[in-house]
Amino acid sequence: MPARIVLMALLGVAVLALSACDEWGEGSKACPEGSDRWTQYQLFFGLSQGDGGTISEEQWREFLADTVTPRFPDGLTVLSGNGQWRDSSGEVLREGSKLLIIYAPPGEDGRRAIDEISEEYERRFDQESVLRVIDNACVSFS
Repeated sequence: MPARIVLMALLGVAVLALSACDEWGEGSKACPEGSDRWTQYQLFFGLSQGDGGTISEEQWREFLADTVTPRFPDGLTVLSGNGQWRDSSGEVLREGSKLLIIYAPPGEDGRRAIDEISEEYERRFDQESVLRVIDNACVSFS
């Protein structure tokens, strides 16, 4: 039974991932009046390091200031949380995490900036990966 639940969860993630790749084609619903189509980026950053250390709040703030903010100066949201994941040996690991949420006009510039942010985090803090979720959204500022 647990394998079936895992399979269903993976299928759900796959469906969500495919829907995130929709580039607002002809069949897409229009945004309500007064809102615009933007891209929503969610980046999940683990705070544990391979050497057993933890990325400090000061290190996170520096990364945010020198890597993220220059690429998205108009605004962003950071949430702190606790995450877990299964490593390649099957062990479930738990760690503190940061969720970065950014809305930006659609286009390659935003995706390129997200790639740069992820790559710098992986390099700077010796991380295996940064989970990225990309979706479309109707956005209004009222």
